[in-house]
Amino acid sequence: MAAQPPTFLLDGKAYNVLVTSHSRSFSILDSEKTGRTADGEMFRDVIGTFYNYKMTIRARANGVGAADLDALWDILSEPTVSHVCTFPYNQGTITQRMYITSGEQALIRLDPDHTQWGEIQLSFVAMSPRRRPK
Repeated sequence: MAAQPPTFLLDGKAYNVLVTSHSRSFSILDSEKTGRTADGEMFRDVIGTFYNYKMTIRARANGVGAADLDALWDILSEPTVSHVCTFPYNQGTITQRMYITSGEQALIRLDPDHTQWGEIQLSFVAMSPRRRPK
């Protein structure tokens, strides 16, 4: 059986974490020229379509991937302009520059020799439109 491709890549790297939720959305953005004309007709000056993603990730069973989850938290929370992300798209993948404005993760258990963190919830926003009007 062939190896399954990674669910996502961040800056070209795969991480040994489990993706528990993955969704995509699109946003068709209009310019500031968009609005109603004097006779009430809607005028749209479409900039393009942006593809955005939401994802929830966690360490694999028995702590496998916990180090990758910790490393990923540090990378995702860096104050950087954007990342190059690869996600599933239709029957293939899409690679685009995206930014992350926030992430969230709950503390599960704190022991003297081990800290267990829960899932990381993330939203990725496209830096530029993937599709433009023809």
